[in-house]
Amino acid sequence: MTGGQIAALIFAILLLLPGGCFLIFGINLLNDPQISDAAPLALVVGIIILGVTGLLFWVAFRQRPPPPGTGTTSA
Repeated sequence: MTGGQIAALIFAILLLLPGGCFLIFGINLLNDPQISDAAPLALVVGIIILGVTGLLFWVAFRQRPPPPGTGTTSA
């Protein structure tokens, strides 16, 4: 793993908690008639944070192709 992949993994793990909390609170606020106006905003914020988290996990675990000329050749 490169340093960038490790940093992406750390930030992805750190963003899981706030993204999940916004999502759960947004779902719970849908059932509350007094504060139901804040529910869509909380859901959108949670989905955006979890989307960024998914992107960071993808960056952390993707397999990069090896540079040209470093593989074995059968000539």
